[in-house]
Amino acid sequence: MDPNKKEDINGWCSKTEPFLGHNNENPVKDQNNEEIVQTSPEGKKLFQYIITLSASLIGMQSGMTLGWTSPILPFLNSKKSFILSLTEEETSWITSLLALGAILGAVPAGKIADFFGRKLAMALTAIPFLISWITLIFSRNIIGVYVARFVGGIGSGAACVLVPVYIGEIAQASIRGMLGTFFPLLFSFGIVFSYVMGAYLSYTSFNVSCCFVLTIFLVIIVFLPESPMWLVHREKKSQAVKVLKILRGVNYDVKEEISTLQDEADRLEAKRGGIMDLIGTKAGRKAFGTCLGLMWFQQMSGIDAVLFYTVRIFQNAGSTIEPFVATIVIGLIEVIMTICVVLIIDRFGRKPLLVISGVAMTLCLGVLGYYFKIKADGKDVLFLGWLPLTCLSLFNVVFSIGYGSVPFAMISELFPPETKGVASSISIMVHWSLVFAVTKLFPKMENVLGEATTFWTFACFTALSAAFAFFFVPETKGKTLQDIQKKLERKRKLIKDVQSV
Repeated sequence: MDPNKKEDINGWCSKTEPFLGHNNENPVKDQNNEEIVQTSPEGKKLFQYIITLSASLIGMQSGMTLGWTSPILPFLNSKKSFILSLTEEETSWITSLLALGAILGAVPAGKIADFFGRKLAMALTAIPFLISWITLIFSRNIIGVYVARFVGGIGSGAACVLVPVYIGEIAQASIRGMLGTFFPLLFSFGIVFSYVMGAYLSYTSFNVSCCFVLTIFLVIIVFLPESPMWLVHREKKSQAVKVLKILRGVNYDVKEEISTLQDEADRLEAKRGGIMDLIGTKAGRKAFGTCLGLMWFQQMSGIDAVLFYTVRIFQNAGSTIEPFVATIVIGLIEVIMTICVVLIIDRFGRKPLLVISGVAMTLCLGVLGYYFKIKADGKDVLFLGWLPLTCLSLFNVVFSIGYGSVPFAMISELFPPETKGVASSISIMVHWSLVFAVTKLFPKMENVLGEATTFWTFACFTALSAAFAFFFVPETKGKTLQDIQKKLERKRKLIKDVQSV
């Protein structure tokens, strides 16, 4: 037998030679002076961070497409625009067609990932983004902008399904929450990128820069490993072992994790992973209801109305701060706070962050609505010119620490493998349907109800979001995917106590 090989589980052999990430400076040797490979039950985490960050780059594209309208709509309404006399209706379609495309992209994404694998599915997501940017670069009419926004939305919808699932399947339980926030973090980076580049570059140069960032992802995706869970389900156990050695380190003892994944694969033999498997169990119904609730309250907070129309909101508010600068400040704050969530989500848990987020958003939107109320009453608000930026900045802070990041992390945690694809697709479809409704109706709500009533309406939903998180969202901090399913199957002790009384 080759002395440079060690016997792995189930008879496989793997090289013990060092590779990137394998620290072999002080090897342990036996009495014959032969190296003994020590195994670690926990494994290393560096490659999990690197791979998660790389996969989340496609989320940056989603953020760019979403933030694109904020700096570009003022340009399209200016005298320099290639579109003459852009109407309010055309403006609303430019913003909302992204969401319609995202719904279409989310529908097949889960099934494509189940059939072709997570890696290839994520790579295919880059195609609609590429088509979108090229169309925007060369088209000079409203139809071209419509097509580009819709096609870019297809990529955004698919990315929001695929990346959280991939991250959830490659991450260890101890850092899964933290890694799950990488996608919304890069999403926020993409929004800020659009705010900055859109404010200071020409229309064409801005779209070219967005396309250039996409090429970085296309290069990196080639080197990403496939999901070990998907590999085991496809009876490619030897490849799954190699992937786990990359993700956890060569000294990681893969036996227990492979055994767990194999048990899951065996359990899935008789299941199709369709909608009936999703709602046919108590755990599935609870997980599905939780995800739909999180997506509902995330969007009904009005966050995408703020992101799509940030410059317009500041212009209407008569803020003393230059609207484009204020918009960039808002985006930077969201990025900074998402980074904070990365550091604290596995320490404080999901539920507390959601509750705090809901309560604080209610206060911010309530105060902002009051500002617009006194402005509409004709009172002097010049001395309060700082208030809109302060309210929206704090709103982004508290949104980011809870409802901005946690829902995407929990999508990858709450569902078993057989229903994760369809559940993620439906959840993201609901998410983007609400994005379409909010962004399409926001201008009309402002005109009919007024800014004050519009933001107070959002405040009512954020108040309800805090109650929903407190009473209905399960805590998943530090639990394995199997532990979460067992917890969802158990009856709530609170319900038992109420029934007893």
